[in-house]
Amino acid sequence: MDQAVQDRTVTKIVDRIPKPGMEQALEDAIKELIRAALRFRGHLGVTVMRPSPPSLPGFRLIYKFDSCEHLQAWEESGEQHRLVARANRYTQGEPRYERLSGLEAWFTLTSSAPAHPSKAKMTVVSWLGIFPLVYFYGLAVRAVVPQDTPTVLRVLAVTLLVVPTMSYLVGPQLTRLFRKWLYPVPKKSTTSA
Repeated sequence: MDQAVQDRTVTKIVDRIPKPGMEQALEDAIKELIRAALRFRGHLGVTVMRPSPPSLPGFRLIYKFDSCEHLQAWEESGEQHRLVARANRYTQGEPRYERLSGLEAWFTLTSSAPAHPSKAKMTVVSWLGIFPLVYFYGLAVRAVVPQDTPTVLRVLAVTLLVVPTMSYLVGPQLTRLFRKWLYPVPKKSTTSA
């Protein structure tokens, strides 16, 4: 993936809690929404997390687009409005929407998390993923690319491998692995009022 495209990517998260007895109808409406979104320009993929009470009481859709403009085109389309209206019929209350860009999109795990982790925690976890990727991809590129290749081209090759690997594979895994540290559960007060 081109670094300029990676820098502009945007993630939209939609949380939908199904009305009682409407789980399958909502899931079908979500599938139709996904099929339609996949046809839109700039769509990079979607992840659906199924309900897992109590931390995730509903469906979580994570859309990725290559730019805010392409996401906006999808959001403003008549097809999206029609399909969202259908999904809303089976959704309890209003769906929750969140738009993310940059590193914060890697650190989205549960609906119970009050906020994104601190920048310091995101930096540490990002480094834990990026360092070994740069090291091993660097070794691989050095073994494959001729020695007289300019350094800038070798670095380009390494970063073209590291960024998508971190975004789609390593980042989400590290987020799950470190979730208790990234999203600590607040301690309950033991004092009585």
